[in-house]
Amino acid sequence: FIHHGGNNSFCEALRFGVPSLIMPYCWDGHDNARRAGETGVGDHIGRDAWTEGVLEKAILGLLADDAMRARLRDNAAQMALQPGTDVAAQAILSLTRT
Repeated sequence: FIHHGGNNSFCEALRFGVPSLIMPYCWDGHDNARRAGETGVGDHIGRDAWTEGVLEKAILGLLADDAMRARLRDNAAQMALQPGTDVAAQAILSLTRT
């Protein structure tokens, strides 16, 4: 999933178990780009200085990383078992019912 690194995009990639190739734009994108690399769930390239060769190498590297894909698959399964959006929605609804 090639994206700018915003929290929503990054979390969606994690939830669905796909690697992120982040081309950060601002704020959280830079943090998430660093985090993706540090945790082994993606990679990042700069928005300004990339070439077709750099992009191709990054994409092929992510697709070839079987260990990363296994980590992402396991993480997605864990996230599916603990749907944070459902918990958050129930917490909000409980506040409106009081």
